[in-house]
Amino acid sequence: MKKIFFPLLGIFIMLSACKDDELLDQVPHNLTDNAYYTSADGATQGINAAYAVLQLGEGVERIELLGTVCSGDALPGGEPGGNDQPNMQEAARFNLASNAIYVNSFWRNMYTGIYRCNILLSYLEKSEEYADFPEDLRNRIKGEAYFLRGLFHFKLQIFFGGYPQLQADFNNQLKGVPYIDHPLLPEEWSQERPTLEYTWSKIEEDFQKASELLPLKSEYDASETGRATKGAATAMLAKTYLYQNKFELAYNAAKEVINSEEYFLMGETGHEGPYTVQRWTKDGIVPVQMPGYQYIWQAEANNCDESIFDVQHYGDNSSGTSDNTTEGNILPQYYGVRRVMTYMTGTLASTEYFWGFILPTPYFIQTAYKNVGCQESDGTITDPRYKYTVIAAGDSIPFQYAPANLIPLYPDSALFDPWGNWPSTGYSTWKYFLHPESVVRAGWYENPQNTKYFRFADLLLIGAEAAVQIDKPDDAKTWINRVRDRARNAGNTGYPQAYTTAPTVEDVYAERRVELAFESHQFFDIVRTGRAKQILQEEAMLYPTVTNGDNPTEVATVEFGNIFQIGKNEIFPIPITEIDLTKGTLTQNPNY
Repeated sequence: MKKIFFPLLGIFIMLSACKDDELLDQVPHNLTDNAYYTSADGATQGINAAYAVLQLGEGVERIELLGTVCSGDALPGGEPGGNDQPNMQEAARFNLASNAIYVNSFWRNMYTGIYRCNILLSYLEKSEEYADFPEDLRNRIKGEAYFLRGLFHFKLQIFFGGYPQLQADFNNQLKGVPYIDHPLLPEEWSQERPTLEYTWSKIEEDFQKASELLPLKSEYDASETGRATKGAATAMLAKTYLYQNKFELAYNAAKEVINSEEYFLMGETGHEGPYTVQRWTKDGIVPVQMPGYQYIWQAEANNCDESIFDVQHYGDNSSGTSDNTTEGNILPQYYGVRRVMTYMTGTLASTEYFWGFILPTPYFIQTAYKNVGCQESDGTITDPRYKYTVIAAGDSIPFQYAPANLIPLYPDSALFDPWGNWPSTGYSTWKYFLHPESVVRAGWYENPQNTKYFRFADLLLIGAEAAVQIDKPDDAKTWINRVRDRARNAGNTGYPQAYTTAPTVEDVYAERRVELAFESHQFFDIVRTGRAKQILQEEAMLYPTVTNGDNPTEVATVEFGNIFQIGKNEIFPIPITEIDLTKGTLTQNPNY
Protein backbone atom coordinates (compact mmCIF):
# COMPACT_ATOMS: atom_id res chain seq x y z
CA MET A 1 0.00 0.00 0.00
CA LYS A 2 1.32 3.40 -0.95
CA LYS A 3 1.51 6.24 1.54
CA ILE A 4 1.55 9.97 1.04
CA PHE A 5 4.85 11.72 1.70
CA PHE A 6 5.34 15.35 2.61
CA PRO A 7 8.73 16.40 1.21
CA LEU A 8 10.31 18.98 3.46
CA LEU A 9 12.86 20.99 1.53
CA GLY A 10 10.57 22.19 -1.23
CA ILE A 11 7.89 22.99 1.28
CA PHE A 12 10.12 25.17 3.42
CA ILE A 13 11.32 27.03 0.32
CA MET A 14 7.74 27.48 -0.87
CA LEU A 15 6.70 29.00 2.45
CA SER A 16 9.81 31.04 3.09
CA ALA A 17 7.61 34.05 3.79
CA CYS A 18 6.80 32.37 7.13
CA LYS A 19 9.74 33.14 9.40
CA ASP A 20 9.81 31.11 12.58
CA ASP A 21 11.51 33.85 14.64
CA GLU A 22 8.30 35.82 15.10
CA LEU A 23 5.49 35.15 17.52
CA LEU A 24 2.67 33.01 16.20
CA ASP A 25 2.08 34.08 12.59
CA GLN A 26 3.23 36.40 9.87
CA VAL A 27 1.79 38.91 7.46
CA PRO A 28 -0.59 37.21 5.00
CA HIS A 29 0.68 36.45 1.54
CA ASN A 30 -0.36 39.12 -0.93
CA LEU A 31 -3.30 38.69 -3.25
CA THR A 32 -1.14 37.48 -6.13
CA ASP A 33 -0.95 34.18 -4.28
CA ASN A 34 -4.69 33.71 -4.78
CA ALA A 35 -4.19 31.81 -8.03
CA TYR A 36 -1.66 29.53 -6.39
CA TYR A 37 -3.62 28.53 -3.27
CA THR A 38 -6.90 28.17 -5.17
CA SER A 39 -5.41 25.65 -7.59
CA ALA A 40 -5.43 21.94 -6.83
CA ASP A 41 -1.64 21.59 -7.00
CA GLY A 42 -0.95 24.71 -4.97
CA ALA A 43 -3.46 23.87 -2.25
CA THR A 44 -2.12 20.32 -2.04
CA GLN A 45 1.42 21.62 -1.55
CA GLY A 46 0.11 24.06 1.02
CA ILE A 47 -1.55 21.37 3.13
CA ASN A 48 1.51 19.13 2.76
CA ALA A 49 3.53 21.95 4.29
CA ALA A 50 1.32 21.85 7.37
CA TYR A 51 1.67 18.07 7.72
CA ALA A 52 5.46 18.43 7.46
CA VAL A 53 5.61 20.19 10.82
CA LEU A 54 4.52 16.97 12.53
CA GLN A 55 7.53 15.14 11.08
CA LEU A 56 10.06 17.31 12.91
CA GLY A 57 11.68 14.81 15.23
CA GLU A 58 13.87 17.18 17.22
CA GLY A 59 11.44 20.10 17.15
CA VAL A 60 8.18 18.26 17.82
CA GLU A 61 8.25 14.49 18.34
CA ARG A 62 11.21 14.43 20.75
CA ILE A 63 9.54 17.00 22.99
CA GLU A 64 6.43 14.87 23.31
CA LEU A 65 8.55 12.24 25.08
CA LEU A 66 8.00 14.45 28.13
CA GLY A 67 4.59 12.80 28.35
CA THR A 68 6.49 9.68 29.42
CA VAL A 69 9.53 10.90 31.35
CA CYS A 70 7.40 13.21 33.54
CA SER A 71 5.05 10.38 34.52
CA GLY A 72 7.28 8.40 36.90
CA ASP A 73 7.23 5.45 34.48
CA ALA A 74 10.56 6.14 32.76
CA LEU A 75 13.93 7.72 33.41
CA PRO A 76 15.20 9.92 30.54
CA GLY A 77 18.40 7.89 30.05
CA GLY A 78 20.80 8.82 27.26
CA GLU A 79 24.57 8.87 27.39
CA PRO A 80 26.38 7.97 30.65
CA GLY A 81 26.51 10.77 33.17
CA GLY A 82 22.84 11.74 33.16
CA ASN A 83 23.32 15.02 31.27
CA ASP A 84 22.21 13.96 27.79
CA GLN A 85 19.35 16.11 26.45
CA PRO A 86 19.42 18.48 29.46
CA ASN A 87 15.92 19.83 28.76
CA MET A 88 14.51 16.31 29.02
CA GLN A 89 16.43 15.73 32.25
CA GLU A 90 15.18 19.03 33.67
CA ALA A 91 11.58 18.28 32.69
CA ALA A 92 11.73 14.87 34.39
CA ARG A 93 12.80 16.72 37.55
CA PHE A 94 10.00 19.27 37.04
CA ASN A 95 12.60 21.98 36.74
CA LEU A 96 12.20 23.01 33.08
CA ALA A 97 12.95 26.70 32.54
CA SER A 98 10.94 29.07 30.36
CA ASN A 99 13.97 29.69 28.14
CA ALA A 100 14.49 25.98 27.40
CA ILE A 101 14.96 25.02 23.75
CA TYR A 102 12.29 22.34 24.13
CA VAL A 103 9.48 24.77 24.96
CA ASN A 104 10.66 27.43 22.49
CA SER A 105 10.94 25.09 19.51
CA PHE A 106 7.70 23.28 20.24
CA TRP A 107 5.72 26.52 20.63
CA ARG A 108 7.12 28.02 17.43
CA ASN A 109 6.73 24.87 15.38
CA MET A 110 3.10 24.47 16.43
CA TYR A 111 2.28 28.05 15.46
CA THR A 112 4.17 27.62 12.20
CA GLY A 113 1.84 24.72 11.44
CA ILE A 114 -1.16 26.84 12.44
CA TYR A 115 0.01 29.61 10.10
CA ARG A 116 0.29 27.20 7.20
CA CYS A 117 -3.27 26.01 7.79
CA ASN A 118 -4.56 29.55 8.11
CA ILE A 119 -2.92 30.90 4.96
CA LEU A 120 -4.50 28.05 3.00
CA LEU A 121 -7.93 28.42 4.60
CA SER A 122 -7.87 32.19 4.11
CA TYR A 123 -8.03 31.57 0.36
CA LEU A 124 -10.14 28.42 0.21
CA GLU A 125 -12.84 29.81 2.51
CA LYS A 126 -13.29 33.10 0.65
CA SER A 127 -12.17 32.87 -2.94
CA GLU A 128 -14.63 31.97 -5.67
CA GLU A 129 -11.89 31.63 -8.29
CA TYR A 130 -10.74 28.04 -8.65
CA ALA A 131 -8.45 26.83 -11.39
CA ASP A 132 -9.30 23.23 -12.26
CA PHE A 133 -10.02 22.46 -8.61
CA PRO A 134 -12.81 19.89 -8.04
CA GLU A 135 -15.11 20.74 -5.15
CA ASP A 136 -14.64 17.38 -3.40
CA LEU A 137 -10.87 17.83 -3.36
CA ARG A 138 -11.24 21.43 -2.23
CA ASN A 139 -13.47 20.36 0.66
CA ARG A 140 -11.10 17.56 1.62
CA ILE A 141 -8.12 19.90 1.79
CA LYS A 142 -10.15 22.34 3.89
CA GLY A 143 -11.02 19.44 6.19
CA GLU A 144 -7.35 18.51 6.49
CA ALA A 145 -6.48 22.10 7.35
CA TYR A 146 -9.17 22.26 10.05
CA PHE A 147 -7.95 18.94 11.45
CA LEU A 148 -4.31 20.00 11.58
CA ARG A 149 -5.12 23.44 12.99
CA GLY A 150 -7.13 21.74 15.72
CA LEU A 151 -4.33 19.25 16.35
CA PHE A 152 -1.63 21.93 16.62
CA HIS A 153 -3.75 23.92 19.08
CA PHE A 154 -4.58 20.73 21.01
CA LYS A 155 -0.90 19.93 21.46
CA LEU A 156 -0.22 23.49 22.65
CA GLN A 157 -3.19 23.43 25.00
CA ILE A 158 -2.24 20.25 26.86
CA PHE A 159 1.39 21.41 27.19
CA PHE A 160 0.86 25.08 28.02
CA GLY A 161 -2.83 25.65 28.76
CA GLY A 162 -4.26 22.89 30.90
CA TYR A 163 -7.74 21.62 31.68
CA PRO A 164 -10.85 23.26 33.17
CA GLN A 165 -11.03 20.65 35.94
CA LEU A 166 -7.65 21.87 37.27
CA GLN A 167 -8.71 25.46 37.86
CA ALA A 168 -9.19 25.00 41.60
CA ASP A 169 -5.56 23.89 41.98
CA PHE A 170 -4.46 27.01 40.08
CA ASN A 171 -6.73 29.48 41.92
CA ASN A 172 -8.68 29.94 38.67
CA GLN A 173 -5.60 31.43 36.97
CA LEU A 174 -5.32 28.99 34.04
CA LYS A 175 -5.56 30.57 30.60
CA GLY A 176 -5.78 29.07 27.16
CA VAL A 177 -3.08 29.33 24.53
CA PRO A 178 -3.84 31.96 21.86
CA TYR A 179 -6.18 30.43 19.32
CA ILE A 180 -5.30 31.81 15.87
CA ASP A 181 -7.77 31.32 13.02
CA HIS A 182 -6.35 33.70 10.37
CA PRO A 183 -2.97 35.03 9.19
CA LEU A 184 -2.16 37.83 11.63
CA LEU A 185 -1.46 41.41 10.68
CA PRO A 186 1.45 43.15 12.47
CA GLU A 187 -0.89 44.98 14.81
CA GLU A 188 -2.28 41.60 15.94
CA TRP A 189 1.04 40.00 16.85
CA SER A 190 0.85 40.90 20.56
CA GLN A 191 -1.69 38.29 21.49
CA GLU A 192 -3.34 38.05 24.88
CA ARG A 193 -4.31 34.71 26.31
CA PRO A 194 -8.02 33.87 26.12
CA THR A 195 -9.97 31.90 28.67
CA LEU A 196 -9.15 28.23 28.90
CA GLU A 197 -12.68 27.33 27.81
CA TYR A 198 -12.49 29.55 24.73
CA THR A 199 -9.42 27.78 23.33
CA TRP A 200 -10.90 24.36 24.03
CA SER A 201 -14.16 25.34 22.33
CA LYS A 202 -12.32 26.50 19.20
CA ILE A 203 -10.35 23.24 19.08
CA GLU A 204 -13.66 21.38 19.25
CA GLU A 205 -15.01 23.47 16.36
CA ASP A 206 -12.01 22.66 14.19
CA PHE A 207 -12.37 18.92 14.71
CA GLN A 208 -16.13 19.15 14.12
CA LYS A 209 -15.61 20.98 10.82
CA ALA A 210 -12.93 18.49 9.81
CA SER A 211 -15.20 15.55 10.60
CA GLU A 212 -17.92 17.00 8.35
CA LEU A 213 -15.58 17.54 5.39
CA LEU A 214 -13.16 14.62 5.46
CA PRO A 215 -13.72 11.21 3.86
CA LEU A 216 -13.55 7.95 5.77
CA LYS A 217 -10.24 6.13 5.75
CA SER A 218 -11.69 3.48 3.44
CA GLU A 219 -12.77 6.15 0.93
CA TYR A 220 -9.24 7.42 0.27
CA ASP A 221 -7.30 6.32 -2.76
CA ALA A 222 -4.23 4.31 -1.79
CA SER A 223 -1.99 7.07 -3.15
CA GLU A 224 -3.35 9.41 -0.45
CA THR A 225 -2.82 7.05 2.49
CA GLY A 226 -1.72 8.90 5.61
CA ARG A 227 -3.93 11.96 5.30
CA ALA A 228 -6.39 13.00 7.99
CA THR A 229 -9.75 11.22 7.85
CA LYS A 230 -13.24 11.63 9.23
CA GLY A 231 -12.38 8.95 11.79
CA ALA A 232 -9.24 10.79 12.90
CA ALA A 233 -11.12 14.06 13.31
CA THR A 234 -13.95 12.45 15.28
CA ALA A 235 -11.48 10.49 17.42
CA MET A 236 -9.57 13.69 18.22
CA LEU A 237 -12.90 15.31 19.08
CA ALA A 238 -13.56 12.45 21.52
CA LYS A 239 -10.15 12.98 23.10
CA THR A 240 -10.73 16.74 23.29
CA TYR A 241 -14.01 16.17 25.12
CA LEU A 242 -12.48 13.58 27.46
CA TYR A 243 -9.63 15.91 28.39
CA GLN A 244 -12.25 18.40 29.63
CA ASN A 245 -14.34 15.78 31.49
CA LYS A 246 -17.17 16.15 28.94
CA PHE A 247 -17.85 12.46 29.26
CA GLU A 248 -21.20 12.19 27.44
CA LEU A 249 -19.82 13.96 24.38
CA ALA A 250 -16.59 11.94 24.50
CA TYR A 251 -18.60 8.71 24.69
CA ASN A 252 -20.77 9.63 21.70
CA ALA A 253 -17.81 10.65 19.52
CA ALA A 254 -15.77 7.58 20.43
CA LYS A 255 -18.73 5.27 19.84
CA GLU A 256 -19.29 6.75 16.38
CA VAL A 257 -15.74 5.86 15.31
CA ILE A 258 -15.76 2.46 17.01
CA ASN A 259 -19.06 1.51 15.38
CA SER A 260 -17.87 2.68 11.94
CA GLU A 261 -15.84 -0.54 11.69
CA GLU A 262 -13.12 1.41 9.90
CA TYR A 263 -10.53 0.25 12.44
CA PHE A 264 -9.60 -2.86 14.38
CA LEU A 265 -6.79 -4.01 16.65
CA MET A 266 -4.03 -5.91 14.92
CA GLY A 267 -4.14 -9.29 16.66
CA GLU A 268 -7.59 -9.16 18.25
CA THR A 269 -9.88 -12.14 17.77
CA GLY A 270 -10.89 -12.23 14.12
CA HIS A 271 -7.64 -10.51 13.16
CA GLU A 272 -5.18 -12.68 15.08
CA GLY A 273 -2.48 -12.94 12.46
CA PRO A 274 0.28 -13.90 12.90
CA TYR A 275 1.74 -11.11 10.83
CA THR A 276 4.75 -11.80 8.64
CA VAL A 277 7.63 -9.42 7.91
CA GLN A 278 10.93 -9.89 6.11
CA ARG A 279 13.94 -9.51 8.40
CA TRP A 280 17.69 -9.78 8.15
CA THR A 281 19.49 -12.70 9.80
CA LYS A 282 23.01 -14.00 9.30
CA ASP A 283 21.45 -16.55 6.93
CA GLY A 284 19.90 -13.82 4.78
CA ILE A 285 16.49 -12.17 4.59
CA VAL A 286 13.88 -14.52 6.06
CA PRO A 287 10.15 -14.29 6.91
CA VAL A 288 9.48 -13.63 10.59
CA GLN A 289 6.07 -14.10 12.16
CA MET A 290 4.89 -11.92 15.04
CA PRO A 291 1.70 -11.20 16.96
CA GLY A 292 -0.26 -8.03 16.38
CA TYR A 293 1.00 -6.13 19.44
CA GLN A 294 4.57 -6.55 18.20
CA TYR A 295 3.71 -6.01 14.56
CA ILE A 296 2.20 -2.54 15.04
CA TRP A 297 5.64 -1.13 15.86
CA GLN A 298 7.15 -2.33 12.59
CA ALA A 299 7.49 -0.18 9.48
CA GLU A 300 5.27 -2.66 7.64
CA ALA A 301 2.42 -1.57 9.94
CA ASN A 302 2.58 2.07 8.89
CA ASN A 303 -1.02 3.26 8.38
CA CYS A 304 -2.35 -0.17 9.31
CA ASP A 305 -5.97 -0.83 10.29
CA GLU A 306 -5.17 0.09 13.91
CA SER A 307 -3.79 3.48 12.90
CA ILE A 308 -6.30 6.27 13.34
CA PHE A 309 -3.59 8.84 12.66
CA ASP A 310 0.10 8.20 11.97
CA VAL A 311 2.77 10.84 11.54
CA GLN A 312 4.26 9.83 8.20
CA HIS A 313 7.89 8.70 7.93
CA TYR A 314 9.97 6.58 5.62
CA GLY A 315 13.66 5.76 5.33
CA ASP A 316 14.71 7.45 2.11
CA ASN A 317 18.41 6.65 2.61
CA SER A 318 19.32 10.27 2.05
CA SER A 319 22.47 11.88 3.38
CA GLY A 320 20.51 14.39 5.45
CA THR A 321 21.87 15.11 8.90
CA SER A 322 18.79 16.56 10.55
CA ASP A 323 15.06 16.02 10.68
CA ASN A 324 14.62 19.12 8.50
CA THR A 325 16.26 17.39 5.54
CA THR A 326 14.96 13.81 5.66
CA GLU A 327 11.66 11.95 5.88
CA GLY A 328 12.84 9.40 8.45
CA ASN A 329 11.79 9.02 12.08
CA ILE A 330 14.28 9.80 14.83
CA LEU A 331 12.22 8.24 17.64
CA PRO A 332 13.64 4.71 17.15
CA GLN A 333 17.09 6.22 17.69
CA TYR A 334 15.88 7.65 21.01
CA TYR A 335 14.05 4.51 22.15
CA GLY A 336 16.67 1.94 21.10
CA VAL A 337 19.00 0.42 23.71
CA ARG A 338 22.15 2.36 24.50
CA ARG A 339 24.59 -0.55 24.53
CA VAL A 340 24.73 -4.27 23.82
CA MET A 341 27.37 -6.93 24.46
CA THR A 342 29.12 -7.89 21.21
CA TYR A 343 32.33 -9.32 19.78
CA MET A 344 32.99 -6.30 17.58
CA THR A 345 36.55 -6.04 18.95
CA GLY A 346 37.12 -9.79 19.04
CA THR A 347 36.26 -10.16 22.71
CA LEU A 348 32.91 -9.73 24.42
CA ALA A 349 32.48 -6.07 25.33
CA SER A 350 29.84 -3.40 25.65
CA THR A 351 29.14 -1.74 22.29
CA GLU A 352 27.31 1.50 21.48
CA TYR A 353 24.05 0.85 19.60
CA PHE A 354 21.19 3.38 19.77
CA TRP A 355 20.73 6.30 22.19
CA GLY A 356 18.96 4.59 25.08
CA PHE A 357 16.38 7.10 26.27
CA ILE A 358 13.06 6.14 27.93
CA LEU A 359 14.18 3.64 30.59
CA PRO A 360 11.31 1.94 32.45
CA THR A 361 11.52 2.60 36.18
CA PRO A 362 11.16 0.18 39.09
CA TYR A 363 7.85 1.94 39.81
CA PHE A 364 6.51 0.95 36.41
CA ILE A 365 7.85 -2.61 36.45
CA GLN A 366 6.58 -3.39 39.94
CA THR A 367 3.14 -1.78 39.73
CA ALA A 368 1.85 -1.37 36.16
CA TYR A 369 1.22 -5.05 35.36
CA LYS A 370 0.15 -5.81 38.91
CA ASN A 371 -2.58 -3.21 38.54
CA VAL A 372 -4.02 -4.99 35.48
CA GLY A 373 -3.99 -8.34 37.27
CA CYS A 374 -0.95 -9.73 35.45
CA GLN A 375 1.79 -10.07 38.06
CA GLU A 376 2.31 -13.12 40.28
CA SER A 377 3.34 -12.91 43.92
CA ASP A 378 6.92 -13.85 42.96
CA GLY A 379 7.09 -10.90 40.55
CA THR A 380 6.50 -12.90 37.36
CA ILE A 381 4.63 -10.80 34.80
CA THR A 382 2.04 -12.76 32.81
CA ASP A 383 0.86 -10.00 30.48
CA PRO A 384 2.23 -10.78 26.97
CA ARG A 385 2.55 -7.05 26.30
CA TYR A 386 5.42 -6.93 28.77
CA LYS A 387 7.91 -8.78 26.55
CA TYR A 388 7.00 -6.53 23.60
CA THR A 389 7.31 -3.37 25.69
CA VAL A 390 10.21 -3.81 28.12
CA ILE A 391 13.77 -5.00 27.47
CA ALA A 392 15.30 -6.50 30.62
CA ALA A 393 18.63 -7.95 31.71
CA GLY A 394 19.21 -11.26 29.93
CA ASP A 395 17.25 -10.27 26.83
CA SER A 396 18.90 -10.61 23.42
CA ILE A 397 18.60 -7.83 20.86
CA PRO A 398 18.74 -8.40 17.09
CA PHE A 399 22.15 -7.17 15.98
CA GLN A 400 23.88 -7.01 12.61
CA TYR A 401 27.67 -7.25 12.63
CA ALA A 402 29.70 -5.09 10.29
CA PRO A 403 31.99 -5.44 8.38
CA ALA A 404 30.50 -8.36 6.51
CA ASN A 405 33.40 -10.72 7.31
CA LEU A 406 32.22 -10.77 10.95
CA ILE A 407 28.72 -11.96 10.12
CA PRO A 408 29.50 -15.71 9.84
CA LEU A 409 31.62 -15.62 13.02
CA TYR A 410 29.08 -14.35 15.54
CA PRO A 411 25.35 -14.58 16.35
CA ASP A 412 22.80 -12.24 14.79
CA SER A 413 21.76 -11.08 18.24
CA ALA A 414 23.48 -9.50 21.22
CA LEU A 415 22.76 -9.34 24.94
CA PHE A 416 21.29 -6.10 26.23
CA ASP A 417 23.73 -4.23 28.49
CA PRO A 418 21.30 -2.98 31.17
CA TRP A 419 23.79 -0.60 32.80
CA GLY A 420 25.33 0.87 29.67
CA ASN A 421 24.01 4.38 30.21
CA TRP A 422 24.28 4.93 33.95
CA PRO A 423 22.25 6.28 35.66
CA SER A 424 20.02 3.51 34.39
CA THR A 425 17.19 1.37 35.70
CA GLY A 426 18.22 -1.98 34.24
CA TYR A 427 15.51 -1.77 31.57
CA SER A 428 14.94 -0.33 28.11
CA THR A 429 12.03 -0.32 25.63
CA TRP A 430 11.02 -2.36 22.59
CA LYS A 431 8.56 0.07 21.05
CA TYR A 432 9.92 1.62 17.86
CA PHE A 433 12.97 -0.67 18.05
CA LEU A 434 14.49 -1.02 14.59
CA HIS A 435 15.10 -4.70 13.83
CA PRO A 436 17.92 -5.15 11.27
CA GLU A 437 16.18 -5.40 7.92
CA SER A 438 16.75 -4.90 4.24
CA VAL A 439 16.48 -1.12 4.72
CA VAL A 440 19.94 0.42 5.06
CA ARG A 441 19.88 3.62 7.09
CA ALA A 442 22.00 6.53 5.95
CA GLY A 443 21.82 8.22 9.34
CA TRP A 444 20.05 8.73 12.65
CA TYR A 445 16.94 10.21 11.07
CA GLU A 446 16.36 7.49 8.50
CA ASN A 447 14.14 5.13 10.49
CA PRO A 448 11.10 4.07 8.44
CA GLN A 449 8.47 3.58 11.16
CA ASN A 450 5.61 6.03 11.35
CA THR A 451 4.93 7.64 14.70
CA LYS A 452 1.75 6.11 16.11
CA TYR A 453 0.10 9.31 17.24
CA PHE A 454 -3.41 7.86 17.66
CA ARG A 455 -4.03 4.12 17.82
CA PHE A 456 -7.44 2.46 17.87
CA ALA A 457 -6.56 0.96 21.26
CA ASP A 458 -6.32 4.49 22.63
CA LEU A 459 -9.78 5.31 21.29
CA LEU A 460 -11.33 2.12 22.73
CA LEU A 461 -10.00 3.09 26.14
CA ILE A 462 -11.16 6.69 25.74
CA GLY A 463 -14.60 5.29 25.00
CA ALA A 464 -14.40 2.89 27.95
CA GLU A 465 -13.37 5.66 30.36
CA ALA A 466 -16.20 7.91 29.21
CA ALA A 467 -18.66 5.00 29.35
CA VAL A 468 -17.75 4.27 32.97
CA GLN A 469 -18.23 7.91 33.89
CA ILE A 470 -21.76 8.08 32.40
CA ASP A 471 -22.83 4.62 33.62
CA LYS A 472 -22.66 2.68 30.36
CA PRO A 473 -21.10 -0.47 31.86
CA ASP A 474 -21.74 -2.81 28.93
CA ASP A 475 -19.89 -0.63 26.43
CA ALA A 476 -17.08 0.00 28.91
CA LYS A 477 -16.64 -3.75 29.40
CA THR A 478 -16.84 -4.54 25.68
CA TRP A 479 -14.28 -1.93 24.68
CA ILE A 480 -11.71 -2.62 27.38
CA ASN A 481 -12.07 -6.34 26.73
CA ARG A 482 -11.19 -5.85 23.07
CA VAL A 483 -7.88 -4.35 24.19
CA ARG A 484 -7.27 -7.18 26.65
CA ASP A 485 -8.27 -9.79 24.07
CA ARG A 486 -5.61 -8.58 21.65
CA ALA A 487 -3.05 -8.53 24.45
CA ARG A 488 -3.97 -12.08 25.45
CA ASN A 489 -3.63 -13.25 21.84
CA ALA A 490 -0.01 -12.03 21.83
CA GLY A 491 1.02 -14.88 24.15
CA ASN A 492 -0.09 -18.15 25.72
CA THR A 493 -0.44 -17.21 29.38
CA GLY A 494 -4.20 -16.71 29.38
CA TYR A 495 -3.71 -13.16 30.63
CA PRO A 496 -4.97 -10.49 30.82
CA GLN A 497 -8.29 -12.07 31.59
CA ALA A 498 -11.51 -10.57 30.26
CA TYR A 499 -13.68 -8.54 32.60
CA THR A 500 -16.88 -10.37 33.47
CA THR A 501 -18.22 -7.43 35.47
CA ALA A 502 -18.15 -3.73 34.70
CA PRO A 503 -14.65 -2.19 34.94
CA THR A 504 -14.08 0.79 37.21
CA VAL A 505 -12.48 4.01 36.07
CA GLU A 506 -9.34 2.92 37.93
CA ASP A 507 -9.33 -0.25 35.82
CA VAL A 508 -9.37 1.87 32.66
CA TYR A 509 -6.54 4.08 33.95
CA ALA A 510 -4.46 0.97 34.69
CA GLU A 511 -5.18 -0.48 31.25
CA ARG A 512 -4.16 2.74 29.51
CA ARG A 513 -0.88 2.76 31.44
CA VAL A 514 0.06 -0.73 30.22
CA GLU A 515 -1.41 -0.72 26.71
CA LEU A 516 -0.03 2.74 25.85
CA ALA A 517 3.17 2.47 27.89
CA PHE A 518 5.95 4.89 26.85
CA GLU A 519 3.82 6.42 24.06
CA SER A 520 3.74 9.84 25.78
CA HIS A 521 0.20 9.59 27.17
CA GLN A 522 0.72 8.79 30.85
CA PHE A 523 1.72 12.21 32.23
CA PHE A 524 -1.26 13.87 30.54
CA ASP A 525 -3.55 11.09 31.77
CA ILE A 526 -2.30 11.60 35.33
CA VAL A 527 -2.75 15.37 35.21
CA ARG A 528 -6.14 15.53 33.48
CA THR A 529 -7.61 13.04 35.98
CA GLY A 530 -6.32 14.89 39.05
CA ARG A 531 -3.97 12.11 40.18
CA ALA A 532 -0.66 14.02 40.11
CA LYS A 533 -0.31 14.21 43.89
CA GLN A 534 -1.29 10.56 44.36
CA ILE A 535 1.07 9.22 41.72
CA LEU A 536 4.00 11.62 41.45
CA GLN A 537 4.29 12.73 45.07
CA GLU A 538 3.25 9.50 46.76
CA GLU A 539 3.19 6.23 44.80
CA ALA A 540 6.23 6.78 42.58
CA MET A 541 8.30 8.00 45.52
CA LEU A 542 8.06 4.54 47.09
CA TYR A 543 10.55 3.47 44.39
CA PRO A 544 13.09 6.32 44.61
CA THR A 545 16.36 4.60 43.79
CA VAL A 546 17.99 1.94 41.65
CA THR A 547 21.22 0.07 42.31
CA ASN A 548 23.75 -0.49 39.53
CA GLY A 549 23.86 -4.23 38.84
CA ASP A 550 27.47 -3.98 37.67
CA ASN A 551 28.60 -1.85 40.59
CA PRO A 552 26.37 -2.35 43.67
CA THR A 553 28.00 0.59 45.45
CA GLU A 554 26.40 2.97 42.91
CA VAL A 555 22.85 4.08 43.64
CA ALA A 556 20.89 6.56 41.53
CA THR A 557 17.69 8.51 42.12
CA VAL A 558 15.11 7.62 39.50
CA GLU A 559 11.96 9.44 40.66
CA PHE A 560 11.61 13.18 41.13
CA GLY A 561 8.04 13.53 42.32
CA ASN A 562 9.17 15.17 45.56
CA ILE A 563 9.84 18.32 43.49
CA PHE A 564 6.44 18.28 41.75
CA GLN A 565 4.37 21.31 42.75
CA ILE A 566 0.59 21.16 42.55
CA GLY A 567 -0.68 24.26 40.78
CA LYS A 568 2.45 24.60 38.66
CA ASN A 569 3.99 21.48 37.19
CA GLU A 570 0.82 20.09 35.64
CA ILE A 571 1.66 22.32 32.67
CA PHE A 572 4.87 23.67 31.17
CA PRO A 573 6.19 27.26 31.08
CA ILE A 574 5.32 29.62 28.23
CA PRO A 575 8.56 30.46 26.35
CA ILE A 576 9.96 33.67 27.83
CA THR A 577 11.05 34.83 24.38
CA GLU A 578 7.42 34.87 23.25
CA ILE A 579 6.39 36.84 26.34
CA ASP A 580 9.14 39.36 25.67
CA LEU A 581 8.16 39.72 22.00
CA THR A 582 4.63 40.74 23.05
CA LYS A 583 5.93 43.04 25.81
CA GLY A 584 4.02 41.02 28.35
CA THR A 585 0.58 40.76 26.75
CA LEU A 586 1.22 37.04 26.52
CA THR A 587 1.33 36.05 30.20
CA GLN A 588 3.28 33.30 31.93
CA ASN A 589 1.68 30.26 33.54
CA PRO A 590 1.20 30.41 37.33
CA ASN A 591 4.24 29.97 39.57
CA TYR A 592 6.84 30.05 36.78
